[in-house]
Amino acid sequence: MAEKEDLRLEIPSYAWIALARRGMEKISLDQCFLKGCDNQDLNLLEPLKKEEFDEENKTIKIIHVKCKKCEGIYQLKLETLKKVAKPMEKGGKILSDEDDIAMGLVFALDEKGNNIGHIGYY
Repeated sequence: MAEKEDLRLEIPSYAWIALARRGMEKISLDQCFLKGCDNQDLNLLEPLKKEEFDEENKTIKIIHVKCKKCEGIYQLKLETLKKVAKPMEKGGKILSDEDDIAMGLVFALDEKGNNIGHIGYY
């Protein structure tokens, strides 16, 4: 049980969705993303396992989650783009590579790994 609780800590609590020119909106990731399921109870979501691998300039985590309400399994794909931008000091000097700015993207996948859709950014 401790492993599954640790997996829950790997999932961000929320993501930000772009609303065109109206800014961003926060959405909870503590819900089921399967079609037809309206579960928003964290206690009915059980993280099962995690896959993690690196690609060029990004890290990908896929966390498999079982919804106890609809009995379905979905995956949250968390992509962390490692080098989105380089921070600069006020004088215009670029800081070191160690300070590169990263960005995370969240996607929902079905049990077979088919993309259900882009959820947002974390």
